[in-house]
Amino acid sequence: MKKLLVPLVVLLVFVSSSSLDEPAYLQNFGRFVILVHDVSPGYLPQLKQITVLIDAYGLQNETYLFVIPNHGGEKPLWEHPEFISFIQNLSARGYHIELHGYDHIGNEFDCSAGVAEERLELGLEAFESCNLSRPHYFIAPRYSLSGDALSVILSRNITVIGGDFVYYPNGTSVPVLNREYTWYLPSPLLDYQLESARTSYRNTRGTFFISIHPKAANNGAGLEFLRRFLEFVRKQETGQGLTGAS
Repeated sequence: MKKLLVPLVVLLVFVSSSSLDEPAYLQNFGRFVILVHDVSPGYLPQLKQITVLIDAYGLQNETYLFVIPNHGGEKPLWEHPEFISFIQNLSARGYHIELHGYDHIGNEFDCSAGVAEERLELGLEAFESCNLSRPHYFIAPRYSLSGDALSVILSRNITVIGGDFVYYPNGTSVPVLNREYTWYLPSPLLDYQLESARTSYRNTRGTFFISIHPKAANNGAGLEFLRRFLEFVRKQETGQGLTGAS
């Protein structure tokens, strides 16, 4: 059965990507990017588990943490000093701290320009009040974003990452390969997801984005997938496994 798995996965990856534009290589990101969504105080234990793995493979600088300033309108960053300290420590070690909406309630940025301006300002003010650097990147909750909201965010010189495109403040956009493999991953599908991700990585000439949601990735086989895939990426790029190991 396993002998049939590899050619099947290669075929599925080719078919699923054949209708998309060739993913671009983005100089500002490099070859590999980890996007961690839903970074908020409510997921602190899960985030610690995820970042331990990222640290082990020395991929801090490739990791972008998208923070929700007031998750659900109930978890404002400024009321959680332990979380702020955790994020600041990650930033000092090379992680990028970015913006993921404001409260993540519904499709909050599928809205008018005025509402988008208000919510964006609230998010930026929250970052400033917590002594976090001004974000350079933005992901809308659920990737749901109106044209007006997109224009507002870009006008503030913030780059927007979508499901299949990256939008720059200069008005250009480029296709990217952005996939999530760890969403409540059941153990029986671990090998399939790993082979799918490895095949996509090998066959993608552009920048390869992988998205992670805490809690979802911490269930089932998600963390094991992450450990094995990050080891694969590190060996592909450096010939090494764990940091410092040959």
